[in-house]
Amino acid sequence: MLTPVQLPFNKIINQSKDGHSITSDSAFLVETITKQVLGQNNDVLELGSGNGIVSIMLSHYHPNWKILGIEIQNHLVILSNDNVRLSETSPSFMEADLRKFTSSRKYDIIISNPPYFPNKKGRISPIEERAISRHEITCNMMDILECVKRNLKEKGNAFILYPQNREDDLVNFAKKVDLKVMKKFVLDSEKNKSKIIVELVHA
Repeated sequence: MLTPVQLPFNKIINQSKDGHSITSDSAFLVETITKQVLGQNNDVLELGSGNGIVSIMLSHYHPNWKILGIEIQNHLVILSNDNVRLSETSPSFMEADLRKFTSSRKYDIIISNPPYFPNKKGRISPIEERAISRHEITCNMMDILECVKRNLKEKGNAFILYPQNREDDLVNFAKKVDLKVMKKFVLDSEKNKSKIIVELVHA
């Protein structure tokens, strides 16, 4: 079952009722990237694109960017492509496992709003889609960073969003794959749990 979501530019897309609900995190990620990244023609990769909202919003604000979202759940890839048509934007989506994904070309920008919680921490939802979106079931933080390392251009930038209480893990794991933190952006969410976007580059 699907639920409609109103986008800031007066388009409506759908999200799965069984999935993780769209929050202000998506807007925070899009706004941060838009403010930080220069250039009219960027190749962009989104890791774990879900229903496509982040790539769709970026595509609306940056129509010259070539954006690919990869997602391990096939039904969400189908939903994302439907949402592209609804939103009249132009990103592409494909089914892929980021743990194995290696592109034939490198990307200027890599973005991700990945699962926040370690696999054995907290209650895992009995609904598979929701569980995968919240807990590190199909990928973990190191998987995300290794994928960034493999697919990011030498002078590219990655933007990864996590709860602030995982910042130390993020910094330490990034060092292990020869990435380094350039900047940090903080959002105090509506639930008073701070989120951070960390901008990463090759070390």
